[in-house]
Amino acid sequence: MWKRAYLLNITALLAVSIFLVPKIILIEFFSKRWIDTGVSSIFLFLLQDLILCAIIYLIITSTLSKNKFYFYVLSIASGVILLCLLLDMRVRELWLKPLDFSLINYSLQNASDLISGAEIFFKQISGFGLTFRFIVFILFLAYLTTWLLVGLVTYKTHKHQKAIIEENTKHRTLFISFLATLFLWSIFTKDARYDLNTNIFTNPLIAAFKSIISLNSTQAVTQLEFEQPAYPLSAINEIQKLNPQPTPDFNNLVVIVLESVRWNSIFGAGVNTGEKYPVFAKLSREGMLSKSYVSVPHSSKGYYSILTGLHAYPDIEIKEAMKLYQPSIIHELKNKKNMEAVAFSSLFLQFENMDGFLKSVGVPNAYVVSDISPVKNHHQSSFGESDEHLFSSSVSHLKDITHKGKGFIALYFPFAAHYPYNCTPHSTSQTTIERYEECIMKTDTLIGEMLDKFDTSGILNSTLFVFVGDHGESFGEHGLFIHNSSMHEEEVAVPLIFWANGKVLSKNTSTTSHQTDIVPTIADFFGVTDSSLNIQGVSLLREQGKRVFFMSTFFDELSSALVEYPHKYIYEYSPDTMTKYNLEDDPQEKSPQSVLGNEFNTIKNRLLSYNAYQKTVFAKEPEQTE
Repeated sequence: MWKRAYLLNITALLAVSIFLVPKIILIEFFSKRWIDTGVSSIFLFLLQDLILCAIIYLIITSTLSKNKFYFYVLSIASGVILLCLLLDMRVRELWLKPLDFSLINYSLQNASDLISGAEIFFKQISGFGLTFRFIVFILFLAYLTTWLLVGLVTYKTHKHQKAIIEENTKHRTLFISFLATLFLWSIFTKDARYDLNTNIFTNPLIAAFKSIISLNSTQAVTQLEFEQPAYPLSAINEIQKLNPQPTPDFNNLVVIVLESVRWNSIFGAGVNTGEKYPVFAKLSREGMLSKSYVSVPHSSKGYYSILTGLHAYPDIEIKEAMKLYQPSIIHELKNKKNMEAVAFSSLFLQFENMDGFLKSVGVPNAYVVSDISPVKNHHQSSFGESDEHLFSSSVSHLKDITHKGKGFIALYFPFAAHYPYNCTPHSTSQTTIERYEECIMKTDTLIGEMLDKFDTSGILNSTLFVFVGDHGESFGEHGLFIHNSSMHEEEVAVPLIFWANGKVLSKNTSTTSHQTDIVPTIADFFGVTDSSLNIQGVSLLREQGKRVFFMSTFFDELSSALVEYPHKYIYEYSPDTMTKYNLEDDPQEKSPQSVLGNEFNTIKNRLLSYNAYQKTVFAKEPEQTE
């Protein structure tokens, strides 16, 4: 009879041990991202998962010894828990953040627009050279096998219920002691990088105990005031201009937001820009080029910084698109320069209330390609339509504005460089990054054709053009893909070009900028700097001085960064650690340096003040309505 009791214990251990597999896969995945994989570190990473296994083991052995019909409830519940752990594993791999309610809510709200990401979610390698869907399949088979064994043993041994209860009582006492030891250990340990020690089921209880006994408290540090608060645009008039000559006279403004286009792929080290992207090469040579840092590597966040001159909200909530009216450079130009605003997009306007955001910043009319193109049945994905007719079909709308005696403000949102990067017929034979750069090459060609069309329509010479990426894109350089969660250059550095046909623009003394600089620079070009519009950037037509660029991830308190050239600091919240890179000597960020002591405390406090300031700004009510 005691053997039967042991069989139940052994099969129960097999069943719960599967709960460790998602974290083991995650550790292997993150082992390429500068985490320590020594025995003590791996034990720390698995500690909360071991607690979950111990709790479920105790529940299984206690309940099955009393009533065999609990088997059905326990097996189903275990399957649900395993599925949640697997989803949590995959979310962490892509976003460096454990699965939580805000992520689930965001995914549900935007489910129809996130379908394109399913291929990466399921088919990208996610550990030990296996895709996520294959891992799910293997673990599903393991789950069925182990619970089949538990069921058989339960059925065979339940006749000897009393013996099982007596035998399990002895082991249960020992196991409870083991569980208590693990629980205390987890309370007294620090968080690991990327919250790698966190288990989504046990962490809430452990965090509650940590809070109660104040083990997470640290010595209070006085919060610094954020060094780049919003200030009136008119204050830039006190800064010396780089060129004392009057700026060129413009009637029109075109802003082209280059979806997912990163600096490294166009102007990065080793890129033959002239050969791959002849139009971008020409525009950068004749105009003003700079590497521009984003506020948050996410599209709607980028739009906000580009058009308002302010940092975006450092969290998953799209607060930038929730107000009916928001001060912007577009409102200023409409009110002071007799201009009319319109937007043209290959991206669907429903995503994250893009249409509503554009209206709030002064763009009453926004059109998708199918609205303006005479050609129907465009190639589509869940995010938008192809770009072939985006630029050419818009010119007639701009001519209509000029016929009214007004200047136009035209915003363009091309789709090409957005995932899934299907821009050429032979794309299936290329690597993902090759397909991505083919899409940028296509955009380069289409912009060249647009400029020709503007020229033949007589609206080229009076127009200032701004080309800027909304965010970059990761292709595994630091273990990540797509965007949202990395502070490395491939996601946060984008090209910024100001260009005007036949006009000499000031050459900035700095080759680095921020998306928030676009608004004051446009205001300088159009002579509307006498304004109370609040901004956080600096006009690129003015003396720059020593610049500091702040940025944060799409997920609150994942990581933040600042660039104080040549150094870049990346702070990670969960393990409370910081790394530093010398971008001059190490532009690919392959040699991280640990930051400690006073330097750590100073930079951390600056980044925390940035995060706190932005949240305070977005907590305020809108100032007015138009």
